[in-house]
Amino acid sequence: MDTQLKIGIIGLGRIGQVHLAALKTIKNVEVVALSDISLDHVTKTAEEYQVPHFYTDYHNILRRLDIDAVWICSPTSQHFTQVMEALGSNKYVFCEKPLDADRDKIQTIIDSYPDINHRLMVGFNRRFDPDFANAKAKLKKIGKSVIIKITSRDPFPPSAEYSRQSGGIYNDMSIHDLDMARFISESEAEQIIAIGSRNFTEDTDTTLITIKFKNGIICNIDNSRKASYGYDQRLEILGDQGMISVENKKISHTRFYFENAVESSVLEPFFLERYKDSYIEEAKAFVTSIKEKKEFPSTAEDALKAALLANACARSLEQQKLIFL
Repeated sequence: MDTQLKIGIIGLGRIGQVHLAALKTIKNVEVVALSDISLDHVTKTAEEYQVPHFYTDYHNILRRLDIDAVWICSPTSQHFTQVMEALGSNKYVFCEKPLDADRDKIQTIIDSYPDINHRLMVGFNRRFDPDFANAKAKLKKIGKSVIIKITSRDPFPPSAEYSRQSGGIYNDMSIHDLDMARFISESEAEQIIAIGSRNFTEDTDTTLITIKFKNGIICNIDNSRKASYGYDQRLEILGDQGMISVENKKISHTRFYFENAVESSVLEPFFLERYKDSYIEEAKAFVTSIKEKKEFPSTAEDALKAALLANACARSLEQQKLIFL
């Protein structure tokens, strides 16, 4: 690899567009090829972002010897196959979460490459959110952490088609928060329980998850596929010497005070706006890890452990009981 990292992107749906926009902001990175099953879509995207090569068959990206790294943003059901093919083509790989809903497939990836942590990064972008990262960096200021509370609520439910391909709320939505719980607690779970209901879709779309970690921290996660007031993303960490709170981001921080009311701005509409900076920082971390020959900061092992927690949530909901890990 020369001083400029050359990248190909597979999948140009909503999340693929987010990653493409983030990569285009980074110095010493060149997106040289795009792939999507829709010829019209990949053509228009390549024109918009001035990417010279585009295909409907992603294998054309894997065959290119000038491409150093591949960004996999396709539907979850395609991740395992495309990751294995990209690794087999001697590319560095970034794959959006989840790596796969099947933990055995994730283990296969890990077992196939002893140096996997230097070759594959998994997209848990919230680790790179400036506010969440700052909270993690300042944990010692509040002494011993005892409780973590994570709220993540989408502004509107997904389409039925998206739900069918997503792997369910725990593998699609909650998995971000399960990874964040591991990231903040710096421990592994020993007990987990989940309850859920169907309020807006044909699948579980509202859930509460409680986790006890081996170091004694208790974490509560609440997820909803619908919050009519906007994209609700909050983190709270209670310690024996204080508390850290990360509040929602709003479109405007201006407040208006009246005799009988206070008015403030609505929340950021969705993850595209709320986590814009995190995707840029995540991409920078990928590039830096390659150039400095370091392990990636979110690995296949992290993906496996998050998947184990997601599967445990699903089992807890189905069996209506506490799951011991």
